[in-house]
Amino acid sequence: MNSGSVNERGIALLGVLLALLILSVLGLTSVHMAGIEIQSAGATREERTAQHAAEAAVDQVMAWFHEPGAAPEGPVGALFTKRFELPGSGPSFFDAQGRSQFTGTAEKPDVLFDAAQPAHDELLNGPTSGWFRSLRGLGRVLKLKVYGPIRPGLLCTVEATAAAVSPGSPGLSRTVLVQMGARTIPAVRAAVQAAGLLATFPGDVSAPVEVHWGDMKLGGDVRWKTIDAVPLKTDLAPVTGQSYSEMAHREDRWVDIWIGGAALFGTMTPVAGTSMPANVHPRQEPVPGLRMDQWDYESLKQAALLYGRYYARDRNGLLYPDGIVEPGRGVTVDEVFVSSGVGDHRGLVFIDTVDQQPPRADNLGMLTVGTDYTEGLFVINAHVSWKPRGSGRPVPALSPPREGLSSLATRVPVQLNGVHFQGVFYTAGNLLFEGRPRVYGAMLVAGSLGETGGAGNVLEVWYNHDLLSGLVRGLPLVYPAAGTWQLK
Repeated sequence: MNSGSVNERGIALLGVLLALLILSVLGLTSVHMAGIEIQSAGATREERTAQHAAEAAVDQVMAWFHEPGAAPEGPVGALFTKRFELPGSGPSFFDAQGRSQFTGTAEKPDVLFDAAQPAHDELLNGPTSGWFRSLRGLGRVLKLKVYGPIRPGLLCTVEATAAAVSPGSPGLSRTVLVQMGARTIPAVRAAVQAAGLLATFPGDVSAPVEVHWGDMKLGGDVRWKTIDAVPLKTDLAPVTGQSYSEMAHREDRWVDIWIGGAALFGTMTPVAGTSMPANVHPRQEPVPGLRMDQWDYESLKQAALLYGRYYARDRNGLLYPDGIVEPGRGVTVDEVFVSSGVGDHRGLVFIDTVDQQPPRADNLGMLTVGTDYTEGLFVINAHVSWKPRGSGRPVPALSPPREGLSSLATRVPVQLNGVHFQGVFYTAGNLLFEGRPRVYGAMLVAGSLGETGGAGNVLEVWYNHDLLSGLVRGLPLVYPAAGTWQLK
């Protein structure tokens, strides 16, 4: 055999062996890299799961501020309600010097739940009643802290640590830290507040407004047909969604009526003090005064520009989003007011004066509202003609707690039928209404209140006790402050 041929075969065999070796190495490397990628993907998935679980814990804390009774019971839960009472503005998370009611630190937080303690683990991750039971099989919340703000002027810091659930191991953990701010939403401390009543009513017609579950404050004189037209305040009154016209005896547990002038019954002569119903308080002005809630034009306007809806308007009654008055951009009042159903909250809606300056007698004009149902916080710098169409909607409601108590357990769930407006309705001018509108929330009228047509119809309002703390559905009270979110 030729030696050259043998050498060639040897070289070829060596090349084949080298190729096989390279392919084997490449194959093993690929398998190894695939394993690393699988592990990396698994780790990434666990990191994201842990992060989402921690974010869920932060969301839960925000819910404690917004949902009465959702927070833990006892002293911890009390931290999520406003603890300071400020003259003129009502309940607040901040004292008169602007200091938050949360004063703890990361080492000594105001609120601490640690899953290392069995009782806390049950509260956090219990399979049937834990706050985060929906994460079962995916993640566990390990620690939840709430303490004072790091940045001055904010409300608190929320720090949540959670881990993904991995077979045979606790999984990776992540910590989310975020600071919360609080919006200044005015407290509303009475169901109806008005500077006075517009019309002088015939002797057989009572005042055109009635309240349930709260106070009514009216300037000037107020007249009823008879003393029986005034609801009796008694702890024995049933808590229902009935209108006064449907009751055999007009009764309510929480109604007090504060009047700037005289209380009149049937005639123009004030009733002697001995005959006055105990929950009617006349002659409040000038001393001690009716103490109406004050809604500041500029601050509410800026709030609407930042996180609500702001509308300029023309003298024809059209409204213009974002204050840009241009042909073709105008929308009708009813388009702004209408809610498709219960839960369709319009948020904060601010409708400006015709010249976009603070309200005066010459820049209010008139707006006509004719929707069947509306939800929201409406600040209307105009005189309003309210002519609700349709029969309204059934609305779930909670009565106030029993007087002297704050427990959610003492609040009775009720369905209110035929409600046309839910929320807060404020007008800087007069309010005239037709028909028999029903409201769950509060009505504030800087001018006078009256009924058109002289038919003896009544505006009926059930007070939402949550408004005492500035809680308005659809308008977040507490929010994550920009630039404070951190992932550890």
